[in-house]
Amino acid sequence: MNELTWKRAADDSITPIGPGVYFVPVKGASLETRATMLSRLLPGEVVVARRTAAWLWGLDVLPPGVREADWPVDLVDPRASGPEARIPAEHTVERAHVRLTSPSRTALDCARWLPRREAVAALDQFLGRGVQAAELRTMARTLPGYRDNTRLGEVLRLGDRGSASPGESWTKVTVVDAGFPRPACQVPVMGPDDRLLYVDLGYERFRVGLEYDGERHHTGSDARHRDRRRRKWLAEEENWEIIPVTRDFLSRPAPYLEALLTALLHRGWTPDDTTLDRIGRRIRTLIRPRRRPRR
Repeated sequence: MNELTWKRAADDSITPIGPGVYFVPVKGASLETRATMLSRLLPGEVVVARRTAAWLWGLDVLPPGVREADWPVDLVDPRASGPEARIPAEHTVERAHVRLTSPSRTALDCARWLPRREAVAALDQFLGRGVQAAELRTMARTLPGYRDNTRLGEVLRLGDRGSASPGESWTKVTVVDAGFPRPACQVPVMGPDDRLLYVDLGYERFRVGLEYDGERHHTGSDARHRDRRRRKWLAEEENWEIIPVTRDFLSRPAPYLEALLTALLHRGWTPDDTTLDRIGRRIRTLIRPRRRPRR
């Protein structure tokens, strides 16, 4: 490795300088550009991983609202960390001059380390790209800190290749965590002219569904009109009750969970007392205003 010195730039970022290395873009450059430059500079044991590796594999698992240019490159350096950071050679690849974790290892790392809701959303995207859940479970059993990890096991059980967007995955996790049965993803319903329609998340037996109206596919008058027409048809012709879920579900889920509970009970769902009590307590907790810390 070249000997490096470090120079403070005008924007207060730190830039490595050395023989044959004159500039490493830090602020505002793409993740791929920064990962490529760092991969050339750092020792071979250091690997691009987690959210950055997922981005390089073509998946967006950055936190909601975070821009790519603002996210730092996620690196794993086994020399500076414990056993959990030791990545076997067979779990890494070199792609376009970047050393990074393989798709399967990246999926497992995201499931292991990201916040629960984001971890499931990342896992769903990888499963949708062909990563096999069985392979991830086998891999986890070989790694310290991964084998028998309760939280990781829960995330892997919640994974579903049918999730069509992170918003659907976030909704699924929130519904399950509140105590409801796990909804199925992309429930097929025969629509007009023998065309299949798909309910994002649904309970087919009770014909109750939730649909996440993400900003990308559900904004604009044309998209809203298609949604209304489609949901009207589902209600009138197939007796489905669809609960539209918007982005504020992430910060204010209680009204949506109340609507879901009401719809399921009205359609004949008969949960036991323990389940009903758990859901009720969860909704009350979400409604209760948080106390401001004393000054």
